[in-house]
Amino acid sequence: MTALIGIAAAALLLSACTANMNEESPHHAAAPSGVTAQKAESRTPAPATTTAPARPGAAAAFRAWLDTSRIPDAVASCAALSPELATRMIAELNERGPIRVSSCEEMIAVTAELYRALEQDASVDISVQQETATDATLFVTYLATGSCGTVVMTRPASDWIITEQSQECAA
Repeated sequence: MTALIGIAAAALLLSACTANMNEESPHHAAAPSGVTAQKAESRTPAPATTTAPARPGAAAAFRAWLDTSRIPDAVASCAALSPELATRMIAELNERGPIRVSSCEEMIAVTAELYRALEQDASVDISVQQETATDATLFVTYLATGSCGTVVMTRPASDWIITEQSQECAA
């Protein structure tokens, strides 16, 4: 989407700089009949625009993580979790049920299969409690179950990471 907006903006900017080829310059007389007039074309390249691509907000990043975790794309999903949060989630999954996992990738694969088997919808309602360029706190409610939690995220570089400060709502 950002690429399309960038292309459209560049096309708009470039079209604004192009002369109308159907208009005669007021400084040039019309060419005599039978003589073809040629207009000089500019060989100067248009200046490049250097705008940074828009970075997704925390809510969009959380939705993207949720989508990748349900596919599952375990590598991408685990990359979006802090190591401490992944360790805690593995421990909680192992404590709560008969399924045992030993890695984040296994946890993502197993939970995605459980969600699929239970036909549980991944729709969420997200309320941004606070967000800066590098930190965010979201309140997330899963619409299918009513489960909720506070999701704390940080963006140390270009991608958002869900941190171990994230907590489920009290039961």
